[in-house]
Amino acid sequence: MTALVETFEYAHAQIAELSGAGYDTVARASGSILISTLYARAGFAAVRGRHRIPLLVSELGLLEAAVINLESYEGNEAALCTGYGLLDDLVNRKSSSGILCCIHGILAFTDEADGAEDPAQGIVV
Repeated sequence: MTALVETFEYAHAQIAELSGAGYDTVARASGSILISTLYARAGFAAVRGRHRIPLLVSELGLLEAAVINLESYEGNEAALCTGYGLLDDLVNRKSSSGILCCIHGILAFTDEADGAEDPAQGIVV
């Protein structure tokens, strides 16, 4: 989660500095709109003794947008490598874990579906 939040924060700062776009546009383009939600989910997962933090299917596009926008807005190589690494991890996880399914709007793999009644199940980030 730390790498994900750092990627979103860096993308936000970089896009805000170089684009001149409004706050809402920058928050969506950088994925930073998701940060407070991730912290809330991490707290909930910790209270429940879970190590996984769920992402909604629709939120995966925010990470992809942040990385692509960093390419456009002169993101440094380390931040880009981290962002692409996170995306690669999701792709590798998909190929090694089995078929994707959506449980209550949360992207999960079939091997994780046994805990589907628990909203703290999901993608490890």
